[in-house]
Amino acid sequence: MPPQRRQTYQAAMPYAKEPLKSIYVGQRLFTSLVMCIWWALYYGLLPRSYRPRPSWTIKCCISVNFMRRIYRVTELAGVTWGTRNPDQECDNKSLKYTRFEWVDPLPEDLRTGIIADPQVPFRRVGCFVWPKERPKIIPTCVNGENGQIDSQDGLEDGGDIEATAGEVPLIGIFLHGGGYCHMSAHETSSTSKIPARLMKDKAFTEIHAVEYRLLQHAPFPAAVQDAAAVYAHIVRRHQRRSAKGSSSGRSSGKTATAPEEEDYEKPQFDAVIDYLSVDNESYREQAKNKRENAKIHARVSEASANLNCKIVLIGDSAGGNLVLALARWIRDEGVLPPPDGLLLLSPSCDPSHAFPETPSSYIPRPHADTDYLVDTPEPRALLQRTFLGHNPVETMHSPYVSPASGRVLTAFYGDAFAASVSDLTIAQLDDQQRQYLRTMSSVPATPVPTTPGGGNGIALVLGPPEATSEPDRSPTSLQRPIIASPRGLSLFTEFPKACVVLGDAERLEREVTKLVGAMERDGTEVHTIWVKDAPHDVLMMGWWDEKVRDAVWKQVEEWLAQV
Repeated sequence: MPPQRRQTYQAAMPYAKEPLKSIYVGQRLFTSLVMCIWWALYYGLLPRSYRPRPSWTIKCCISVNFMRRIYRVTELAGVTWGTRNPDQECDNKSLKYTRFEWVDPLPEDLRTGIIADPQVPFRRVGCFVWPKERPKIIPTCVNGENGQIDSQDGLEDGGDIEATAGEVPLIGIFLHGGGYCHMSAHETSSTSKIPARLMKDKAFTEIHAVEYRLLQHAPFPAAVQDAAAVYAHIVRRHQRRSAKGSSSGRSSGKTATAPEEEDYEKPQFDAVIDYLSVDNESYREQAKNKRENAKIHARVSEASANLNCKIVLIGDSAGGNLVLALARWIRDEGVLPPPDGLLLLSPSCDPSHAFPETPSSYIPRPHADTDYLVDTPEPRALLQRTFLGHNPVETMHSPYVSPASGRVLTAFYGDAFAASVSDLTIAQLDDQQRQYLRTMSSVPATPVPTTPGGGNGIALVLGPPEATSEPDRSPTSLQRPIIASPRGLSLFTEFPKACVVLGDAERLEREVTKLVGAMERDGTEVHTIWVKDAPHDVLMMGWWDEKVRDAVWKQVEEWLAQV
């Protein structure tokens, strides 16, 4: 196993070193087991009104309380669980439901934008692919030199995928949760309950669970690089070809350009650039030029038309955060066709919450008594600082990392919108407002008006007037996000349709509500599934009420059927 990165967060934790680590973890586990007996007696003898939620069973109460105590171990001792080495191959003989495959690193001509970080190398990526046996309508691989499909599973070299298949497969890319430090894509991981259920119900033809690099192995944007490599791999694999056998798009995953676009070359970004800088005239002009966006739209539309599959990005918790980052990179760079949908299960969308401007300005997240997630800002900030690695701490306020943070919402929509959703939770709404949010996907979105200097999206000069009149040009400025759309688009303009699953008893309720509101404001079609009395990532919890989870899965699969 390759040496792991030095754990910044572990160095500052009181029980991260032996022998205190073993002593603390041992006593924590023992006392938690003892507490399970107490909770069983307490909730069993007292009326239901004493439970965190009256609808909860005794098993639900014990599950949430036990997991909360175990999650505290991460904060004080830096313990991670359920992980595996992303560079290690898995023997397919040991797998019951999946097959293990390697995906080559992202091709060099696709390495643009935020993922083009010279300090984070591109690597091959392991995937656990559901089901174990490849469906016959799924091609095996594409020869990198000429785009030919290998002869296998009844497909003769030079044949047409579309004509052979007879149907368009629905491919899922699953990005597991775990705070970027726990869990794995392996079929035995807790989060694998999600792709297992989707495949059991035949909602997908195939699901690729990505073994992306956690913060123990590489900093941001390594996880986005790995997810992008798998996405590009699937695009190439399912790209239609002409009768002569040549790819209708570029073999790298790009599509052929229209004649009038041949002189257009997409800019390559070698570093993180503040696209909101008021004196950056070149990018101001680029954003104003609608013709450039029109060319990207034409190329992406052709690429989408030449795909013989539909792709849905699936992510729970931190995996949902990664799904949003990948979708943003695909949209911003315009080098690959967009996915057909996003399935976001309790997505983490504001990690910057642990970085308040001052300690006194920290606002605890809601539902401390009904969720197992802990909310102590100091250890969370240490974890996230390790996740950022060499990147400046201000990257935490980027739309690629915290798309629902107050600073990002203020920058894109102004103070009024950010203030209107700053402390929003479902419990604080009256019945009429609650019903509106629960049916938000059925309400026509209000389009973002075109503003001077912003192309067909937002103005490049964003934020409060005092920040734009004399901007802070230092590389550590916190006046605005340091990464915006290089195409001058609004925060979620041109995003694919999304399905968001959220429990109204979980800590992320407020930030996910902000996310849904921002997506709807930019015209993204969002179907929101509110799970009554559910904690964080309820579809991953094996001990939860199975009737509740079955009802949620039914709604999710109805949405997928529409995709």
